[in-house]
Amino acid sequence: MKEPSSDPHLAFTRQFVTALPALHGFVFSLVHDTHATDDLMQDLAERMWLKFADYDESRPFVAWGIGFARLLVMEWRRKQRRAPLPLDEATLELLAEEAAEQCQGYDERIDALRKCLGQLNDRQRAVLHLRYQEERPVKSIAQQWNRTQMAVYKMLKHVHLTLLDCISQSHPRTAP
Repeated sequence: MKEPSSDPHLAFTRQFVTALPALHGFVFSLVHDTHATDDLMQDLAERMWLKFADYDESRPFVAWGIGFARLLVMEWRRKQRRAPLPLDEATLELLAEEAAEQCQGYDERIDALRKCLGQLNDRQRAVLHLRYQEERPVKSIAQQWNRTQMAVYKMLKHVHLTLLDCISQSHPRTAP
């Protein structure tokens, strides 16, 4: 098996899967159609893969993908001229620019979040895991830990604030 860094398929897949939520959100914010977004995301993945050899690793992957997504959505819009769309071209362009700016620090925020998650204690990581990875309701966590629901809500709020503070302190320009 190839080294992960030398396998372009693996390198692209890792980068794309990490960036997928941001890219999907960007496309959907401009298209407002779930089915069209899904189709465009397939086209986006294909186009990005075909140009992956030209990707400059010093640039954030999300920003690189946003460039492709923007062009793809503009092409889609031109093809959809017959269908009434809620936004004119100028408004869509402004939204695309704003969304691209918002995504600029995405990779840095993800890195900062990972670092800050590593600084949490075991109990804090456990409550996040139960709530967000296992998608357990607060009531279920409270019962499992013999706590009130309010205590679990307060713990989650404290962890959220701790993470936000950590991200803001370690990477002030990338804070959400």
